[in-house]
Amino acid sequence: MTASSTNPSSALQASPARLLRVLARIGLAGVFAYAGALKLADPNGFATDIANYRMLPEALVGPLAVGLPVLELVTALGLLWPAYTQGAAALCALMLGGFAIAMAQTKLRGIDLDCGCFGAGADAQVSWTKVALDVALAMLALWLVRPVRNMPATPPLATADA
Repeated sequence: MTASSTNPSSALQASPARLLRVLARIGLAGVFAYAGALKLADPNGFATDIANYRMLPEALVGPLAVGLPVLELVTALGLLWPAYTQGAAALCALMLGGFAIAMAQTKLRGIDLDCGCFGAGADAQVSWTKVALDVALAMLALWLVRPVRNMPATPPLATADA
């Protein structure tokens, strides 16, 4: 028997952090799966939303309107599969950072538009609040990129017999 299997309190000490990681993975996966599915259901509407940002050449808008939702769905699946969590979380952070930059540049340029975050029918205006939310979610995703450290079975000071 290992020390961790004989000391139930050590398993309980590790569980809040692990629970938070699992909840973060499920939450981000849900957001990305929902957003990807809605965008993929209406690629023409999403292409219009992308074009309204006035950041990309027209030739890239169509492929991005199909490719980005697929990437969001694949990333959501990766977040749910423990072996792929770190890579999927890195992709989430990269996408969310890109979304935040895209929205920030529209606000700075005075362009008023729907964000397209959850597809064309969502009717959600770009705002500084949405920029901040994407940055916060990117930071959460970056937290998931960090490897999980194994906690010692017993606290270091408690290893010696009293």
